[in-house]
Amino acid sequence: MIFKRIITQLTPKMGNKNYYKGRGVRNPGITSSKARFSFHQDKMQYINSPDLTDFELKPYVSRNAFPQTLEQVQKKYELKKQNRMKRQEQ
Repeated sequence: MIFKRIITQLTPKMGNKNYYKGRGVRNPGITSSKARFSFHQDKMQYINSPDLTDFELKPYVSRNAFPQTLEQVQKKYELKKQNRMKRQEQ
């Protein structure tokens, strides 16, 4: 039965017009009849993290990362912003 092996994983193209597979993320609320989205507190995801004020370890930074000054970062940001504006004008 080769056909049975193909249908083991349902894709959006195999389902009907109302089938939406998504990415496995929980929906944090509902959509009302007037197409307005409302969040529900019981569906919200809460992340409990411990207090890290006196934590000895530092965040990992790759050895390949190189230091940049604030001016370099701002210059890159401005160039990207200008390029974006040029693309929108075209």
